[in-house]
Amino acid sequence: MTTATAAQTMRSTRFVLVSDTNGHRPNLPRGDVLCHARGLSKHGDIKELRQTLKWIDEADFEVKIIIAGTQDITLDKAFFQNPNRDGRRIRKDAKQYPDQCFFLVRDYSSNIKYLHHGGTEIQLRSPTGPRTTFKVFGSPCVPKHNDDDCAFGYERESYMAECLWTHIPLDTDILLTHTPAYNHRDASTEWQAAGYEMLRKALWQVRPRLAACGHIREARGIEKVQWQLGQDPPFLERQTIQFDDPDTKANKWSALDMTSRGVDPLLNDGAPGQQLQQNHVSFSSEREQSEDTLFGTFDDNHDVPPSEALTTLSGSSNTTAQTGVIQQDVADVINRLEASQTESPRTQLCDRNWEALWGRLGRQETLIVNASIQPKAQYLQGRPMLRTPIVVDIELPVGDEFA
Repeated sequence: MTTATAAQTMRSTRFVLVSDTNGHRPNLPRGDVLCHARGLSKHGDIKELRQTLKWIDEADFEVKIIIAGTQDITLDKAFFQNPNRDGRRIRKDAKQYPDQCFFLVRDYSSNIKYLHHGGTEIQLRSPTGPRTTFKVFGSPCVPKHNDDDCAFGYERESYMAECLWTHIPLDTDILLTHTPAYNHRDASTEWQAAGYEMLRKALWQVRPRLAACGHIREARGIEKVQWQLGQDPPFLERQTIQFDDPDTKANKWSALDMTSRGVDPLLNDGAPGQQLQQNHVSFSSEREQSEDTLFGTFDDNHDVPPSEALTTLSGSSNTTAQTGVIQQDVADVINRLEASQTESPRTQLCDRNWEALWGRLGRQETLIVNASIQPKAQYLQGRPMLRTPIVVDIELPVGDEFA
């Protein structure tokens, strides 16, 4: 794996971006990488997830990267098993088994990368592809609105909220999040600017080449942020450039060429800089029979049939006895985050501000895409009007072994 330098070979890599499919399977244009930001299912039912994964796996891309959303409730085990959770999110006829659903999504296919507030390093290897390399971080976390409890949700004013987004490694090239950053593709008729400010600050620090999200469906679109660097105070932006979305006018692909061949190439060299402290989240991890996450501990014990207690709000102690699963709630998650920190989030934020600039001034711009395919409350003959995927071409470095 490599990082871009002046001497490296750069090649155009096509990303196809979708979000909020929720069981719908739109036609996808060809590309190198598919990114699906949130909304894999309607209820977190294992059958729904399996159908979505089959659709994604059969799509013509070398790599597919996915994250979960608020309706994929079985993938946030701590939320799903919380007895105080809103019972309306349970379907009596649904097969909602957190352990089976999590490992189904994580292990369905070697070319589907499920990111559960974590990252991975990708090397494209197809002889007919660009053979480029990049680092991607994905997170399903979302700030709550009006105290509405939801999967992967966190309180906007909380310890967890302050430290979550300091987890994004500074050498991230592609960022895939559930929620938009504050004031960037987040305009909502219900909540006005519904994005999150700490995520916007993290974007200023990391400055990935591409940041894709969904969640706020009416804010679908594309924009380019030019960051203000090298001056106090931090977190400033020079300007935001909005791009036209052809799909709003005619049923055309929304495509944008940000390579050196385009009229307005992206100014971002992907320089990693020099980090003063180790990343909180690694870009690689071993797959084990159990996985400890921010959203519960998932146990991959397929010899034990799924307990019926998993489909109800009661019987949590029986669930533990039958499946060997460690129970967690929001307090457990926050305690684990606190235990993992040696400094306060605000101290870490200040340290990262220095790291964000040191040797990284070539990361001048970020393309931000809200890729929702379902405009809010727009239907045709009783069916939701689906938008087209968004296609983005960006230049990435060719891996060392192919250079």
